[in-house]
Amino acid sequence: MAPDRVGRMIALALSLIVAFAVAANAQDRPYRGGIAWSFLLCKFSDSPAPPHDIGYYQNMTINSGTNGLNDYVRAVSYGKADLGGSTVHGWYTESFSLAHEQGLSDRNQRVVDCKNAAASAGYTPPSGQRVYVITSPGVDLAGWENWQAIGGDDVALPEIAHEFGHGVGLEHSWSNDTTWKDASWAGGGEYDNPWDLMSAANVYVDPTGAFGGGPPFLDAHHLDEMGWIGKSRILTLGDDGVLSRTVTLAALTHPEASGDLMVRVPFDANDRFHYYTVEYRTPDSWDAGIPASIVMINEVQNNGSYYQTTLIRQLGSYAGTGNGPPVQSLSANGVTITVNSTSGNQATVTVSATHSPYCLQGYVWRESSSFDHVCVPPATRSQAAADNAQAGSRHVANSDICVQGYVWREAIPGDHVCVTPATRSQTWADNGQALGRFVQDQVVYGPNTCQQGYVWRDADDSDYVCVTGATRSQAAADNAAAPGRHIPNSTTCVQGYVWREAFPGDYVCVTGATRSQAAADNAAASGRLVNLFAANPPLLRYAQLTSHTATDATATSTMVGNASRYERPSLQRPMPQPETPPPVSEAVLRVRLQKMGYNVQKLELKGQVWEATVMQNGVSQVLQVHSQSGAIKLPQHMILKPMQPQPMQPH
Repeated sequence: MAPDRVGRMIALALSLIVAFAVAANAQDRPYRGGIAWSFLLCKFSDSPAPPHDIGYYQNMTINSGTNGLNDYVRAVSYGKADLGGSTVHGWYTESFSLAHEQGLSDRNQRVVDCKNAAASAGYTPPSGQRVYVITSPGVDLAGWENWQAIGGDDVALPEIAHEFGHGVGLEHSWSNDTTWKDASWAGGGEYDNPWDLMSAANVYVDPTGAFGGGPPFLDAHHLDEMGWIGKSRILTLGDDGVLSRTVTLAALTHPEASGDLMVRVPFDANDRFHYYTVEYRTPDSWDAGIPASIVMINEVQNNGSYYQTTLIRQLGSYAGTGNGPPVQSLSANGVTITVNSTSGNQATVTVSATHSPYCLQGYVWRESSSFDHVCVPPATRSQAAADNAQAGSRHVANSDICVQGYVWREAIPGDHVCVTPATRSQTWADNGQALGRFVQDQVVYGPNTCQQGYVWRDADDSDYVCVTGATRSQAAADNAAAPGRHIPNSTTCVQGYVWREAFPGDYVCVTGATRSQAAADNAAASGRLVNLFAANPPLLRYAQLTSHTATDATATSTMVGNASRYERPSLQRPMPQPETPPPVSEAVLRVRLQKMGYNVQKLELKGQVWEATVMQNGVSQVLQVHSQSGAIKLPQHMILKPMQPQPMQPH
């Protein structure tokens, strides 16, 4: 065998070992603080000068205040995460020519060659870091989940942000239009939620944004997976026993507005991770590229490999187009969702369902109405039925005002049955105990549900780390004692105490042993989740598991929660397959061009380039847009160029 081929095989084997080590050791959910990447810039032995220096890519990725990736991550995480610890390196010159790299059939080798060039120049990405390679000129555009990605020097911010999403374990978003495929390799309805980053490149892009445009927000379920929505901003219908509510939603890009950021609506008695979500989006901030304010209804469902978010579109005549409007009402699976109004940063919706968990032994649903599944002793249910029967005689004639000696029961919103004050007090007490009286393995806690024996630590509203009950009690006690453990008017702890540091900015003062326990719990967090997404090794999205592996090891399938995942008894894994991003659809591109001020006359896809005939200020011109990277192509120069950064606008 030729020496250079032997060397390449050794390099490939080493890269696989490193890759799977990264997958095993990379930071897992829930994500708080710095998420470290290495961005490597490489050119070839015969490359012309790159179009941008390292500073451009630093601004695009790791710097703050540039409307780049770091600012995006801070925004979508509501300040809980950033790219702390990330670095940009290059330009490195590989020993291979452009033609050589273009001719490689092994796409991973292109990444390996850049890593080798960086190593020869003295830089090797630290263990545990994901890697994004940018080459000049571009030779590939692909990503490997929980591992690495590659793009060209014209890569746009939405594509880099999409690969960041895969790097932290997020999967693609889908729609219910299963007869539409955005690319030959895609599943039916895959990449068909242009309001969600994880459908990139088929997403609504803010054309005024820097670095090729601003990507849209993540959908609410993806934010929930990351642990970035606080518990107090999520309503799970029925977790208090009440199965019908009118809810105020705050737009995802406006957490300062009052209201819930997400509503979960469970309906599947056989799978508590199968439910609808409701969220509200407005065309501003990172969502400035979306067409208009809109309420979105998604179904979170098991596709056999992971729980996907499925946008519910209108079908009928829209089926097969990937362009059906998101539904604004739904009646299915015992669930009714109706959008009542949208105004500014808020929307109101009415949601109702028929499903709730069963009661613990000794309790029954109260059933003061069909929407009342609060668990109570049987005698209390009998009392509710008796009060209902007496309701008419306890009201002042022709009104819902109670006669003297009675008050509204208020078992659920709108319950004006008149009862004694003692009965109302008992009703409210039962409502306060509702969640704890359900069979707990039927209760919907979302994607960060703890395994049996663990509970959320709750050191703050977004603390989804799973710990023992005793540790949670300790966290609550430490929070309550916090003011007395600080030197007045400072965050400095008094002698004998140290910052807990359960998450960045956690300055609650605790004993040294408690801080050590917090660090240990953080390290074990992902392994204590019922449904484990981000901590798994690279997922084989487009390849079936076969006997062909990177080593002689075999892999088996297991069930984690209800999603089939691959066990990882060792670091020996099948070779992860790269993802090629899909083209942006005609409908989505049309919105982007219209937001740029163009009157779109014609769109035609030619290979990997959309040719757009547009009018602006009475002048006709032809634009060419790369269907995957989003780069604007100027026909007279035939050079792919990203949109240049615009003056900083706050997001």
